Amino acid sequence: MELIEDRDAKEKWKLPKNVRQIGEPGSARKILIEDYVYTFLHQMAQNNLTCMKTAVLLGRTEGNAAIYIRGAVEADMGQEIREWFNHEHWREIFQKIRTWFEGEEVVGWYMANPGFPPVLTEELRHLHMRNFSREDQVFFQTDVLDQEEIFYLYQDHGLAPACGYYIYYEKNDRMQEYMSSKKGGAGIEPEGVLKDRTAARFRSVMQEKREQNTQRKMLAFLYTSCMFLVLVILVIGVTLVNNYDRMASMENALHQISESLGEEEISAEDTPSIEEGMEAENRLAAAKEPETPAEEPKTEEPGEEAPQEEQPQEEPEEVKEEQPPQDAAPEEQPPQENTEETAEAVSQAVQEPERYQVQVGDTLLEISRVRYGTDEMVKKICEINDLEDGDKIYVGETILLP
Repeated sequence: MELIEDRDAKEKWKLPKNVRQIGEPGSARKILIEDYVYTFLHQMAQNNLTCMKTAVLLGRTEGNAAIYIRGAVEADMGQEIREWFNHEHWREIFQKIRTWFEGEEVVGWYMANPGFPPVLTEELRHLHMRNFSREDQVFFQTDVLDQEEIFYLYQDHGLAPACGYYIYYEKNDRMQEYMSSKKGGAGIEPEGVLKDRTAARFRSVMQEKREQNTQRKMLAFLYTSCMFLVLVILVIGVTLVNNYDRMASMENALHQISESLGEEEISAEDTPSIEEGMEAENRLAAAKEPETPAEEPKTEEPGEEAPQEEQPQEEPEEVKEEQPPQDAAPEEQPPQENTEETAEAVSQAVQEPERYQVQVGDTLLEISRVRYGTDEMVKKICEINDLEDGDKIYVGETILLP
């Protein structure tokens, strides 16, 4: 049986702006459940953890694009699955729909079985296909004890689990009134005061987005600053290398110029002039004349001049210039050896935290006492796992232990 309405008379829906993604919905048909409906289903399942709970999901669809779940009515059908969704059950369900959710259509159903993981058995598959045969009708199954939940919808190969869904937030007066009536008019909040949580949640989400934007801006600024510093260091390094090469070449040029100038000065000072050479020869000849024995004078023919004895000239000693010592290359410092204590400290510093799978009955306080022998490690375990509430850990969940 289906609740049929003229689709042309329905108001056109717009995609909600304030949504929270659960899992990876992918490119298939989107499933969007309103926050009050989601809260009602979990509260209904938690009220009695000893039996199964069922409800019919209401809303509307947008072609093959999305399924919106805006309401839910509880259907008390007992614990025998074979007898579910008979004519008497549907009569009561339609009466509740006309009373609280006039104009909404059936888009699926919900089942909670505390303590049993959500599994699509053949019995549940046949039950769904017999009562919710349209392709835009879903099956939502949860286990509130282990915090597991799965949406099933029709895909290419029949009914299959969805990879993810969305929770959206907007004002839902009819769902609030229905939830209040289930509590005898006491209200849907624990304090008994009916509050509009949409605005509060919206402000919370917007605050998170602002913080994320601020963090992104800070990261972008730090990244830009680091890149600028790297560029500056590179430019300074290249400039220093170029200047060092220029200074080395200039030093070599100055050294060559100084050597050439020194050789020219030495040659100019040590090389005697012609006149000084003649005078030196005459002085040497006059000094040697008394010691020379008398010889018979030789008749000189006219036109001939007496030969003069050539005196050996003293060769100037070559002035050897001491070559300036070349700049000694900087001695390479021996690499520092890592001691065993440093290696051990580094290995301890990079050691990863231990992973621990939560068991039935575990709490952070109990884990801290058993593993560390103290209660003071609960805060550290919460910090390393980003847990705001230390009591919210689930069986099968993997946490990090410092």
